[in-house]
Amino acid sequence: MGTLRTDADGALGNTRELNISNAAIVDLNGSTQTVETFTGQMGSTVLFKEGALTVNKGGISQGELTGGGNLNVTGGTLAIEGLNARYNALTSISPNAEVSLDNTQGLGRGNIANDGLLTLKNVTGELRNSISGKGIVSATARTDVELDGDNSRFVGQFNIDTGSALSVNEQKNLGDASVINNGLLTISTERSWAMTHSISGSGDVTKLGTGILTLNNDSAAYQGTTDIVGGEIAFGSDSAINMASQHINIHNSGVMSGNVTTAGDVNVMPGGTLRVAKTTIGGNLENGGTVQMNSEGGKPGNVLTVNGNYTGNNGLMTFNATLGGDNSPTDKMNVKGDTQGNTRVRVDNIGGVGAQTVNGIELIEVGGNSAGNFALTTGTVEAGAYVYTLAKGKGNDEKNWYLTSKWDGVTPPDTPDPINNPPVVDPEGPSVYRPEAGSYISNIAAANSLFSHRLHDRLGEPQYIDSLHSQGSASSMWMRHVGGHERSRAGDGQLNTQANRYVLQLGGDLAQWSSNAQDRWHLGVMAGYANQHSNTQSNRVGYKSDGRISGYSAGLYATWYQNDANKTGAYVDSWALYNWFDNSVSSDNRSADDYDSRGVTASVEGGYTFEAGTFSGSEETLNTWYVQPQAQITWMGVKDSDHTRKDGTRIETEGDGNVQTRLGVKTYLNSHHQRDDG
Repeated sequence: MGTLRTDADGALGNTRELNISNAAIVDLNGSTQTVETFTGQMGSTVLFKEGALTVNKGGISQGELTGGGNLNVTGGTLAIEGLNARYNALTSISPNAEVSLDNTQGLGRGNIANDGLLTLKNVTGELRNSISGKGIVSATARTDVELDGDNSRFVGQFNIDTGSALSVNEQKNLGDASVINNGLLTISTERSWAMTHSISGSGDVTKLGTGILTLNNDSAAYQGTTDIVGGEIAFGSDSAINMASQHINIHNSGVMSGNVTTAGDVNVMPGGTLRVAKTTIGGNLENGGTVQMNSEGGKPGNVLTVNGNYTGNNGLMTFNATLGGDNSPTDKMNVKGDTQGNTRVRVDNIGGVGAQTVNGIELIEVGGNSAGNFALTTGTVEAGAYVYTLAKGKGNDEKNWYLTSKWDGVTPPDTPDPINNPPVVDPEGPSVYRPEAGSYISNIAAANSLFSHRLHDRLGEPQYIDSLHSQGSASSMWMRHVGGHERSRAGDGQLNTQANRYVLQLGGDLAQWSSNAQDRWHLGVMAGYANQHSNTQSNRVGYKSDGRISGYSAGLYATWYQNDANKTGAYVDSWALYNWFDNSVSSDNRSADDYDSRGVTASVEGGYTFEAGTFSGSEETLNTWYVQPQAQITWMGVKDSDHTRKDGTRIETEGDGNVQTRLGVKTYLNSHHQRDDG
């Protein structure tokens, strides 16, 4: 009991043991002292006051260390028990020395220069000291510590014993040290971290936080279980990274990505994602989340190899493919073992224009028992005019799964589910066209024909109801309403389309005149509105397509009648319209395609009216029978705007317009009562 103050360096001489009893105080008072061993009993105090104490052969400190200065441990083991919240001195541990702590604040807030061994025994909490040097930090005896200090100058080694755990939040917490992990290392980072540390041992690693942790061969050398609970573990090298972990669990919101070869099993849990590059799973793969074979829009060609078995737990697997014939580029999964369970499959077309397949595009190759079921999420996938389904192969390929544009005779369900008897590729089957093709055909046909008409569709018989005014002014106005329904077939009869249309046209003469007092001329303007709604059903795929078109037209017409007096002789009618439309094609569970179309339609029509005979009827009526042969040529120049659908399909209107011809004969009667003749 009492206080010993050293006012001069070396005041303790060659003291073999400094033993401070309960309630006693040693005040270094800024001096430098050296002892062989140190014992600070419970209740004792050492006041550094910017002084220095060197301990050559270790000892034990159960009392309080306070103040700043230096504590140098050059040999032996110095066990520091309890916390020293008021201690902020630099603790230096020499290569042959050890400092042992049972509390994260055993060395207070002071920095630690560790070239020897810093042991954490049964310690829990946050270690906030900054560590430097090239020694060892050992977590043992069920220690669970979070490293919070700036250890960027530490190039030594962290040892995690079985049953103990270390956790870090930033790269500076590990410095440039290696890790021998036989317990648990938790890495919780909100930032991207390219880890170059060597991490080995039989322990486990848990990834937390939203950041991306990139591993190389050194940092992926540990053999324990990996749990990706948050964020992403990535492998960014061009060559495959060998991951020694025997079991990898990708939890909800967790991601593993890149070019990696794992030593053991991988379990993708619901909400988890495995992003493939050229990835090899050394053991088994379970998929209850998402296996993403490629990045969105990425070039097809990634390969996932599973050396063990594959189990689908209602997970999703996405592929990129350039859909065409059998040899189309595609991502692929190769399972050396067995498959089982159910897996949903999505295929994104990357620039493919579609083609007829024979055996199909191979997506999944199975070496063992092929008991797993794979089904497209939308039942089909489309490219160009073709529809692809997912089916098993035949013969030597019966274990594998293919995308085929051949029809197996079974229409896929609207809501697909993996089934016990999956479809099988029929190389001899007919090709399958997507229903959208029928909608595009219906829309472009409507765009060119909605406002197409004959002379008598527009004017009726104005010769009998209108005549020239003395001043030659025009009085003829007209309006035309048309509703219609049509049915059509396309694609070898597999696409059946029904359409309902409505057309409103109105116009009026700008001028009417006669050039010889016998003939008659009309010149006028007209405009119109029209719409059509079509529905295309396919007898080979499990979905339908809707087409919609609406738009306007404006133009001129001109008509000449040879004989206005007796309504016989030749006539010529012509018109020209500019048309513009808004179009839409949509289908079940697929993105709608909105586009426009515009262009000119024009017509020239001619005919000749002659009197075939007259006869009297009942009630003293006089009847004249007329016959009128007709011919019409219509040029249709409305074209869709060339564009690419969201699914990558290119839509183009080919050709330079269409010419439609019509030949026919019209016959009619003109009747009047004899008293009308006066």
